[in-house]
Amino acid sequence: MLSSRERVEMAFDFEEPDRVPLFEQGISPNVASEILGREAYTAASGPGQRQIYELTYRGKRDTLVKRIAKDIIELHVKLELDIVRPPLVPSAGSKGPTRIIDKYTYYFEDESTGLWQVRRYNPVSMECMPIDSSIKREGIKAIEKLVESLERGGFEVDETTFEAYDLIVERLGDEKFIAGYGGINIPIDQHWLLATISRPHLVERYLDNQLERTLKMIEASKRHGADFILGGGDLAGTRGPVYSPRTFRRFILPRLKRITEFCHQLGLPYIFRTDGNIWPIARELLSESGVDGFGEIDAQAGMRLKDLRRSFPNLVLWGNVDCARSLVFGPEEAVVRETLSNIRDAAPGGGYILGSSNTIHPNVKAVFFMAMLRTAKKYGVYPVAKA
Repeated sequence: MLSSRERVEMAFDFEEPDRVPLFEQGISPNVASEILGREAYTAASGPGQRQIYELTYRGKRDTLVKRIAKDIIELHVKLELDIVRPPLVPSAGSKGPTRIIDKYTYYFEDESTGLWQVRRYNPVSMECMPIDSSIKREGIKAIEKLVESLERGGFEVDETTFEAYDLIVERLGDEKFIAGYGGINIPIDQHWLLATISRPHLVERYLDNQLERTLKMIEASKRHGADFILGGGDLAGTRGPVYSPRTFRRFILPRLKRITEFCHQLGLPYIFRTDGNIWPIARELLSESGVDGFGEIDAQAGMRLKDLRRSFPNLVLWGNVDCARSLVFGPEEAVVRETLSNIRDAAPGGGYILGSSNTIHPNVKAVFFMAMLRTAKKYGVYPVAKA
């Protein structure tokens, strides 16, 4: 039987390991708590963000870091997942939110710029989302202030944000494959999207600064034990990209090429992650850019593994079990059927990592998540079994 590390290395090399590797980039604390049988801290999704805000604000950041590392280690060992994406945590000097407005609402402000944001936790959806901000109120004026601040301040990686990462790598790094960080994206916000038309050079300045930060973050990820970079950034909805192919080619593609070239110089494969329908820019995103893989593959948006494998045979594929429907509403038979279909469509010949179409978010049911994993372990054995 192969180790998780050996299993994933073979998949990346398009060789058939003993079984299909398994990976989730995030498992929400409420789902993790049900699996572990106790309260869990995983720094994922809305409940995880809320845990971070509350404990950091109360001066318990160090306790939080140790607890996150402990729970993520236990969870990945218990579930026999093959890849871990250790979370980054607030820096040692972070005090969390500027203030807590009420039980569910958090206010953040940058003292040097005056830029602010309000985030609210919804106890029904269990998501923690921005509800107001400087950019929402001021538009381009706030974006200008942000870009000027980024350019003026420079950037160096704060190594203390890797403290939980290091604890997880120390325990699991010899056994599991470790994901690092390094994304590139235009924020999906009306003011940013309008700025690509009205103020394109301002958006390019922002992206150039983001590129500089991303390259430093990739270096840091490598230094802290990453085996590959899980980067990219959301850029599509179910109907297609949120901006035109022309915009993608101008703003994102040249910078993404620089990122993938840099990763390859360091010996790190690069997987681009975004859900949504990316077919209108698939050639540029998945071939011209130099990326090694594509993840968060969104079946609901028309991204089918069979079509992707046919069009991009040398691309590592990750995900596709629908976390918007099947893993939320079931029934279990539908989860099993979808998991089997994904294995048959993408696993032969290696190059496939099974997982959800995004994350195990707060509304995923643990029983359906576990059914997906059981099915993958039973029927994802090479040569792929016919169910």
